[in-house]
Amino acid sequence: MKIGVSSWSMNKEFIEKGMTMVDFVRVVKEEFGADAVEMVHWMVGDLDSESAEKMKFALEQFSNPDKDPEKIQQAIGGFMEVMENVSLNKPKNLDDVKAALEKHGVQVLNMPIDYGNISGLDEEKRKSDLEVIKSWIDVASYLGSKGARVNTGQQPEDVFDLSITANSYRELAEYAETKGVALVLENHGGMSADPKNIIKLFEMVNHPNFRICPDFGNFDPDIRYEAIDMIFNNPILVHAKTYEFNEDGSHVQFDFEKCMAIAKKHNYDGYYSVEFEGPGDQREGVQKTIDLLKKYS
Repeated sequence: MKIGVSSWSMNKEFIEKGMTMVDFVRVVKEEFGADAVEMVHWMVGDLDSESAEKMKFALEQFSNPDKDPEKIQQAIGGFMEVMENVSLNKPKNLDDVKAALEKHGVQVLNMPIDYGNISGLDEEKRKSDLEVIKSWIDVASYLGSKGARVNTGQQPEDVFDLSITANSYRELAEYAETKGVALVLENHGGMSADPKNIIKLFEMVNHPNFRICPDFGNFDPDIRYEAIDMIFNNPILVHAKTYEFNEDGSHVQFDFEKCMAIAKKHNYDGYYSVEFEGPGDQREGVQKTIDLLKKYS
C-alpha cells in the first residue's frame, strides 16, 4: 500500500511548536515509515512568531464549541492576513526543503494551495488570484510535486456560473502542464460540495492535466459514499481523512472501511494521503489512520 501524510495532519505542531517543513519530512519518514508527503502551501515556509500566534488564535477559536462572534471575526481577520502575506511571498527555505526530501527519500504527492477565489465575479481580482496560484504551482514544480490542488471557490448566493470556474481551471491546468505538475480538484467545500458540480467541471474543462482527489471526509454525511463513488475517476491521490477513533481503533464519524471499499471497487492502487483532523495528539491520529489503511488494504 502506498501511504503519504499531509502536513495539515500536524498543523498544531507547525503553529504551536515551531515545526518546519524540513522537520515534517523527517518525521514522516522516520516515525511513520511513509515515503510521500502533501505540503499545504502556507506551511512550506517557516512561520514567524507573529504569524504563528495569529494562526494559533484562529485555530483555537475555530475549534472552540462556545464560539464568541467577536473573537471569531478577529480570528478570521488574523488568519486571512497571514494567508495573504504568506501567499504573496516566495518561501526562503525551498532549497532546504528540497534537500530534506532527497536526504530522506520522500516525494511530494500534492501541494494544496489554499488561496484565492477562482470562481469570483470580479475579473481583475480573479486574474490576480490566478497569478498568485501560478506562482505556487512554480513552487510545487521546484519541489517535484506531482500535483497542485486548487479550490473551486465560491460565488454569491444568487449567482451560479460554473463557466467562470471551468475557465480558471483550464487556464491553470494548461499552465501547470508546462511545469510538469497536474492540476488537482478536491471535494473541499464551496462549489465542490456538490459532486454533480465536480462532474460538470471535468466535462467543461476537458483537459488531461486536470485530475481528481477524492476526500473521504468532506462530503455531507447524507451523500458521502454515493458522492465519493461518483467522482472516483482515476484519482491522482486519495485523502484518507479521519477525525476520532474508538478504543478498538475503528473510526467514529463515518465508515472508513466503506470508503476503502469504494476505492477497491475502482481498482485504485495509488497513494492514500493521511489527513487527520481530530482532537488529541496528532501523531497518534496519523498512526491510527495508517493502521486503518493497512487493515483495509
